[in-house]
Amino acid sequence: MDAHAKTHPAFDPHVPFATLDHLRKPRGIRWIARMLVIVFAVSPVALLLIPWQQTVRGRGQIIAYAPIERKQVVTAMVGGQVKTWHVVEGSRVKVGDPIADIEDNDPDLAENLIVQKRILSSRWAASEQELGQQTVAVAAQEKALEAAVGAAKANREAAGLLVDVALQARKNNEFALRYERRRYEMFDQLFKNPKFGGLEPELSRDEAQARADRAATDVARAAAEIKRADASVLTNDSLILQAQASGLSSVATATRDLRRVEQSLFGIEREQQELDVRIERFKARFVKSPTDGVVFRVSANAGSGGQYVKEGDELAVIVPDVTDRVVELRIGGVDAPLIAAHMEKTGEGPHVRLQFEGWPAVQFAGWPSVATGTFGGKVRQIDPTDDGFGRFRILVEPEQLFDEDVWPEPKFLRQGNQAVGWVFLNRVTLGYELWRQFNGFPPVIAPKPPEPKDGGKPPKVKL
Repeated sequence: MDAHAKTHPAFDPHVPFATLDHLRKPRGIRWIARMLVIVFAVSPVALLLIPWQQTVRGRGQIIAYAPIERKQVVTAMVGGQVKTWHVVEGSRVKVGDPIADIEDNDPDLAENLIVQKRILSSRWAASEQELGQQTVAVAAQEKALEAAVGAAKANREAAGLLVDVALQARKNNEFALRYERRRYEMFDQLFKNPKFGGLEPELSRDEAQARADRAATDVARAAAEIKRADASVLTNDSLILQAQASGLSSVATATRDLRRVEQSLFGIEREQQELDVRIERFKARFVKSPTDGVVFRVSANAGSGGQYVKEGDELAVIVPDVTDRVVELRIGGVDAPLIAAHMEKTGEGPHVRLQFEGWPAVQFAGWPSVATGTFGGKVRQIDPTDDGFGRFRILVEPEQLFDEDVWPEPKFLRQGNQAVGWVFLNRVTLGYELWRQFNGFPPVIAPKPPEPKDGGKPPKVKL
């Protein structure tokens, strides 16, 4: 820098800026600056004092709370040929209304089933009659066994008594034999001993000897009778065993025939059950509506005029009439614990403001009092686990806090209508809510869920 530059007034700090002094400042700039300074100074205090309604935002759709009131697929329970369609897409049906008629490949199937039913009924009646006869036969054989064994035992007891009689007779004969022998010895001594001088004649002695011989014969005969009685006892024992064996064999044969008839009845009953199942399945060729609702879609692969379908093929989709509507909302994992804690603390679900697709509304998250066009709801339940993508499902039921909170009629607000919901939690300061939002980021980023195709697949119902 040369000496001239050093002596120039523009570089002299002690020389005032004449240009700046001549510039005019805009009016009010000082007031604006002062206001900004005041705002920045008061903002922390305002954040601590301004009330804020904590809300959790979620998106979802209208569904039926009961699974049976959601979309249902009507399938064919039998294979055959679709002959008649009774509905078209958009038709309103009641429970039991016909949907389609399916004809079996066998045109004479109905008559054949009737004939088989009649034959099985005849076989059942004959088997029941035979069962009664076999039951009587078994009872008769058991009585015959009891009678035969009783008679054999009676004969055995009689034979035992004969043994006792024979033993007693032998005792009597042995006593008579001893008596006759002593008598013979006495007569023989009186005849031979000269001392007595022949007091008894020889004829009396011979008669006494004959009587003694007869007594000996009677003793031998009694011994033979005893053996005969013992043999009779053994014979009657064998007869008892034979009666038992013969009777048991007869009872076993009759019981076997009875069991055979019972098995035949069981087989006929099984055939009847199978035939009844076939008849019921044959009745299922007339496909009927399982619920009240509207036919949403008729399957294109089951056209009229003889289209063949297999068992389990889709025929139509019915959207049932909804009696209990709820809004299914998906919320993030950061906000789900707040709802669960609120429900546990208060014992009921928090209030929800809902905005339905097609109904214009204005909603201020922090100040619900200025919202308009929204509808009231209350959290009914929250799923215990996420959907696999870090989101939790809550179900919101209607709740009327104001007159305008009544939900639109089901014909206008249908299943599948999109909805946005704001779940109201605690009332806090704005600063606390900002602090929570700034520090409430999830630790991991959940994968993005795939977009559903055709609104998801409804459950199938076999009729």
